Amino acid sequence: MDRIFQGTDLVLPALEDQDTLDAVEKWRDHWSSPPVAFDFGAFRVSRDKRRSKRLFNEMGVPSPLPHPEAPFPLVVKPADRSGSEGVRIVRTAEELRVALDTTELPVIEEHCPGPSYSLEVTGRPGDYRTWLTTRLEMDEVFDCRRVTAPADIPEESDRELRSHALALAETLGLAGIMDIEIIATPKGMKVLEIDARLPSQTPACVFLSSGENLVERLAGLFSDEAAARRPIRQSDPIGAVYEHLALDPDGIRSTGEHRLASAGPLRLEDGFLGADYALVDPKGIAPGGVVTLLASGRDLPEAMAKRDEAVARISKRLGL
Repeated sequence: MDRIFQGTDLVLPALEDQDTLDAVEKWRDHWSSPPVAFDFGAFRVSRDKRRSKRLFNEMGVPSPLPHPEAPFPLVVKPADRSGSEGVRIVRTAEELRVALDTTELPVIEEHCPGPSYSLEVTGRPGDYRTWLTTRLEMDEVFDCRRVTAPADIPEESDRELRSHALALAETLGLAGIMDIEIIATPKGMKVLEIDARLPSQTPACVFLSSGENLVERLAGLFSDEAAARRPIRQSDPIGAVYEHLALDPDGIRSTGEHRLASAGPLRLEDGFLGADYALVDPKGIAPGGVVTLLASGRDLPEAMAKRDEAVARISKRLGL
């Protein structure tokens, strides 16, 4: 592995494959350069939803009620999977039995309705920063299909979210980056999960809205402290939309990022059909393809209007 990393300035793992991460950690333990921008210990806690849940309970962080305290409907999810993988809602005892038969290491908790939000934290013990809160929208299998900013979260809820994020980072002894996802329920805020790794979607929306580059901030923690400590931009965030689109033969639909896995290497295009940027399928705009749009505006409605115009132009190209 030292041959792979030879000549690099920084190693930034952007995956969750445990075998690969174990290999990188083992290599890091024997070599001091280049630095590895990843907190393996914090990741092991955040990856295991059972350990995370125990941590929430110990700290008094509000989270969904566990089964059997919680009534139906319930959410059943694997303890060791990322994001929406393997997540399902069950509404009866029979559905729960089937879900338990087909889910390894299940976590069972109440289903919490309400809007979802995400927040990133970067830093080291005693010195953490929180960044721009984003709104998450999910598809039918609970995979994130759209991220928007600035988030329409009440100010009090945002303060509470940041307080919990900072406390969790300190308790974990985080050295790197972590995101925290919550649901704003009618009964108050509930923390769904934490992930101590570079998020796959929200940093792009944060950058588009606020100009803050979280990859640069993370790299600065491990290689250039001046970059990590650069003052936070003070200007108000602008509207930003980050969204995955499936170009199906019968129409365009918003879809979760799982659809991107079948597309192959995506290419980045500037000014794509009126949007700021797009990640485009290798085969281009074609039925069965995928596109990730990034659009900004003076506010969120203007950003959404740019998104709508780009979708209309894609539709026209496809004759839909």
